[in-house]
Amino acid sequence: MTLRLRGFTLVEMLVVIGILALLAALLLPVLGRARAEGRRTACKSNLRQVYQAMQMYTNEHHGVYPALAPRPSLDDSLPGLAETLRPYAPDPKVLACPADKLGLYEREGTSYEWNAALNGKGQDGFPEDVVGPSRTPMLYDLESFHPDTGEGGWGGKNVVFSDGSIAD
Repeated sequence: MTLRLRGFTLVEMLVVIGILALLAALLLPVLGRARAEGRRTACKSNLRQVYQAMQMYTNEHHGVYPALAPRPSLDDSLPGLAETLRPYAPDPKVLACPADKLGLYEREGTSYEWNAALNGKGQDGFPEDVVGPSRTPMLYDLESFHPDTGEGGWGGKNVVFSDGSIAD
């Protein structure tokens, strides 16, 4: 009587390893896209909160937008978004886009840029009268932090409009 050991042959092991490598190669890009979409969604949520803080500001200032520097580093004669909205959005992390890997939040105090065309303007006034509040950008990402969604998008930027709608 011969004793026969059962086990996998080298070929069988290589086939299994090859299948696992193929599955990993297929799943990793999907997981990467899912993580990027998660960061984009968190960024949109932050923009919604910043928009609501801006609405509280304008309600207390008779419906007039503040005069802000688009980026604090570009114009130090005007206040920045972070200091203006601090009473209305006390958590400073709401101004940080999770996809900001360039360190702009650390340098600027925000990952979002203010549309300087709205400086000192009343809500529902010019330029909102010209293009409409649903097409007047209020705040947007400082840079293209997100994957570009293609034609008709904002080139990898999230944008909140004067009416509170958000696009990417």
